Order: sequence, then C-alpha cells, then structure tokens
Amino acid sequence: MIVLQTYMANSLTAASPTYWSANAGIKLYKTIIFRAITDFSEESLIKNNGRIVDRPYRADVVGEDYTKGTALTAQDLTYSSDQLTLNKLKALLMYVDDVDKLQNKYNTVRLWAEEAGRRLGIIADGDILYEAWNAQSANEIDASELGGTATEGISLTTSNVAEVFGEINEILDNENVPDDERYLVISSLFRNKLWQYIGGKESQLGDKTGETGNIGQYAGLKLYKSTNSTSSARWTPADNPTDEDTITVEGITFTFQSVIGAVAGNILQTTSLAVTIDNIVALINAGGVGDDTNYVSLSTANQRTVQNWVAVDGATYLEIRFKGVANPTTSGSESADTWDAKYEIQSLLFGRKNGISAAIQTDPMVDVAMASTVSAGKRGTNVLPLLVYGVKTFNQGTKEIGRLEIRTDS
Repeated sequence: MIVLQTYMANSLTAASPTYWSANAGIKLYKTIIFRAITDFSEESLIKNNGRIVDRPYRADVVGEDYTKGTALTAQDLTYSSDQLTLNKLKALLMYVDDVDKLQNKYNTVRLWAEEAGRRLGIIADGDILYEAWNAQSANEIDASELGGTATEGISLTTSNVAEVFGEINEILDNENVPDDERYLVISSLFRNKLWQYIGGKESQLGDKTGETGNIGQYAGLKLYKSTNSTSSARWTPADNPTDEDTITVEGITFTFQSVIGAVAGNILQTTSLAVTIDNIVALINAGGVGDDTNYVSLSTANQRTVQNWVAVDGATYLEIRFKGVANPTTSGSESADTWDAKYEIQSLLFGRKNGISAAIQTDPMVDVAMASTVSAGKRGTNVLPLLVYGVKTFNQGTKEIGRLEIRTDS
C-alpha cells in the first residue's frame, strides 16, 4: 500500500521584498517638428509685450504694352492688412499635496511639469500642421489629381506614391518655390507605402539633417515624419436624425433628442437636418461647452478632447477635423447614416520652409507658475504651465504651402 504524504500550503510572499526603481516609468511622446518648418522672424517683436504683428501685403502690378506718346493708366498701389495674433492660450493645472512631496520617492512636481510642457508643445505643433487647411485651393491634392473624384482622399499605394511626389513638385514649381526649400510632412501610413516602394533601401532617402523628425529626402522634398497631422471624417445622415439616434466620435457619444434634457452630449434634434447639424457643430466648436437649449455640455475630460477638433457645417453633412489624430474612430446608430471611408482623410502639409509663421511668448517648459494652496485650506502646491502663441500663414504663405489628402484606409 502506498501512503501519500500531505503538506501544508506554503505562504512565503511576505518575506520577498519590493524594490523601487531609481526612475519612474518612461513615457513616449509625439515628435514635435514645427520649429523645423516654421518662420519665427516676427517673434522678437512681441516676445515680451504686444499681441499682434501686421505684415501687410501689396497688390500685384502688371507689365503692359507702351505706345509712344500715349499715356498709360496708372495701376492702383494698395497695401492690405495681414495680421498674426497671439490668440492661442494653453494651460494645464495640477495640484500636488505636501504630504506626497514628503513621501513620494520621485520628484512628482518636476516629472509632471515636464510632461505638461511636452503636452502643450504637441498642441502647438498640431495647430501649425493644421495650417495645411489654409493653403489656397489650387494647392490641394486629392483623388482628382490621380484620376479619381474631387474632394475624396487618395488611396495611397506603392504604385502611385511616386506620382504623388510629382503632383506636389508640379504645384510648388508653379508657385516658384525654390527647389532647396521644399518639404513634406508624412504620416506613418505614408512612410510605410514609400518604404515599400523604395524596397527598404534607406540610401534612397539620402542623408538626414539634424532637424527633429527629418528622415531624409525624396524627389527633392525634405521629409518630416509626424503622428500629429490633422485627419478628418464626414458624417452624412440619410435624413434628419430621429429621437435617441447617436453618433460616437473618438469615444465621445452625441445623442439627438427631441427634448434637450440634461445628459452630457445631448443635441437638440429639430425638424430640420440643417439646423440639427448646426447644433452639433456649435457644440464642438464651443469646445464642448453647451448652451443647455440646443446642446448640453460634454464632460470635462471630453471637453479637453474636442478643443482640438474643428467642426465644419456642410448643411447636409458634418465634417470633423481632428488635430493630432492620424486615424479617427467613428460610428453611428443608424446604418443609413454614413461615415464614408472616402472622406476619412489624413491632411498632410507640404510646401516651402518658413511659409507658415508663428510667435511664442511663453515657454511652458520654463514659464511654470507654482503657488501655495494654504489660503484655500490645502497644504500643497498648484502647478500651472502656460503657453501663449500665435500661428499665421500670411498671404504669400498660402501660395507656398499645400494639402495632400490621403485616405486613412490606404
């Protein structure tokens, strides 16, 4: 007979020590490239004071035939105001209790203050890349340039990626942009197609510069890789949404209601599709803050998200442009109300370096206000970095930049 010995279950975990790393966990951030492509020549004028820089542009004059003894008609000489305004104010409030300062292993204030500076810089970078939408319409490259339909995005493939470079250079040639001042900001999707096209031969991209985000050059264009460009999506309802219909955009739900109610994201569903779309556009462009009559405020977290969106009212459709989002997610409760893939587009900026202008008055990595909260009854510190800046594509600049429309499902 075999006798099986039984043992008590061991419990030794309490004897195993926990060791804390010398460093807090590392975070990865989007690459900020705007300093490599942006003109800051006006910044010195308003670095320490002021709000507006005016760079007036001149009307064109035209050479014409002259006949001896016959007077010419004088051409009008006019200046038109063109202003860069420091109207973008971005901040981020954090609170750290003194008890946590005493007991935390890591310098919590420093770590999050540094992160806040990076987050605010990424917002500014997204604003500058959004300037692709301020290029003159003749400098837009969509599917029509490659044999498709106007306003639709290009289905980028290894077969047509070289053609895209040709279209960009043709536009810049026509605008007399110097060959050595041209660039293209590419997305991860675009880089993937280009990489496949050149067969993974990095030598075909030439030497990289020391500029942040530069991955080399192709077809005469300096290439800057960014995951912070603007994308867009278009919702086209079959008819006016009915009561309780919803659309969900980047995880935020908007609900159409015949009676407005008080639930975050409610949109008054009127008897007119155009007016209903007016209401959702107004909510988004108000940064998610409602009027409680036609639309209800989003949650605080969702307001922070939509502050980086731009809603465009198409009367029969809603277009949303997402700064810093490469591939937006969208859905809806009604199958007949479409988010059409041909309008889900990455808008990539190309053009002449320094064609876009900017000025920054505060550096959020340096200009961090810290103040005691004792007067409010809390023993701790408020930490508040601030970024004040302006972005402007002046009149001439609109001719020097362009927008490349690539379908996100490429």
